[in-house]
Amino acid sequence: MIMIKNNCLGITLGDPSGIGPEIVAKSLHFLNRIKVNINFKVIGSKSAYIKACKISNINPDLKNIVEFIDFDKKINFDNKPSSIGGEVSYKAICKAAELYKNKKINAIITAPISKESLHLAGHNYDGHTGLLGSLFNVTEPYLMLANKRFSTLHITCHKPLKKALELIKKDRLIKAIEIGHDHIYKMKNIKPKIAVCGLNPHASENGIFGSEENEEILPAIDFLLNKNIDIVGPISSDIIFRNAVKGMYDLVIANYHDQGHIPVKLLYFNQSVNLTLGVPFIRTSVDHGTAFDIAYKNQANSINMVTSILYALKMSN
Repeated sequence: MIMIKNNCLGITLGDPSGIGPEIVAKSLHFLNRIKVNINFKVIGSKSAYIKACKISNINPDLKNIVEFIDFDKKINFDNKPSSIGGEVSYKAICKAAELYKNKKINAIITAPISKESLHLAGHNYDGHTGLLGSLFNVTEPYLMLANKRFSTLHITCHKPLKKALELIKKDRLIKAIEIGHDHIYKMKNIKPKIAVCGLNPHASENGIFGSEENEEILPAIDFLLNKNIDIVGPISSDIIFRNAVKGMYDLVIANYHDQGHIPVKLLYFNQSVNLTLGVPFIRTSVDHGTAFDIAYKNQANSINMVTSILYALKMSN
């Protein structure tokens, strides 16, 4: 038996019409079966959780669930975004934040939500990152995708591309990279090797295809080199991830959402953990969405959720 003292984690079920309840049920069942001694407060729609347990042939009354906080509504289970799904998701996240602030849980793990559902319910956030940032009064949370080979930190995330490009500034880069550096150092006890993506094609070819590399990215890298951080770049994003897979870098810095998400999901879909950095709380999640099309068909893979739980546990310890 894996023994862990005083670890109670909060886990939200996500959108009740998506695969969140199913992957949570399967994950808690797996951890209970192999006797990993973690307690959970489960937050969300109990009817969705019970339905997920039935289709997965899982006993819903697991010993590792110490409390179920139910925000139930009449769920239609019609496998699409809805205002009800958005409201349940919103209340669950708010409750998880409250529990963390009151030291009732050591970390927050979140199942996928639908941003469309959230907006249909009148909660106009960009997703978990923005909502949790708001609940903890953090203006600039950062999103990282971590897997067994390397991690990817995003300088900007859920921003329109035009706005994201405007935010690639020296000071913002320095702050984010220092946060990413400190996280990798704490988690792996190593001095991480960091590589920064160029913003423009071929990292601008010394100004031929854009000015941001010379005006913002290189000055940030020079500043960090003077602080004894092991960092290189800017490197064209069409080669940087290939090098990372080879083990050349521990941390890749992506400038905007798709620059980081597309290669990571292509290479390590269902194997990466989504986590929020630069915040006074621990939060991890899966690196995929609600997958409405396969919800309640016993097709959802829970490996990514198990990994997210164990990553949050390591962070909390």
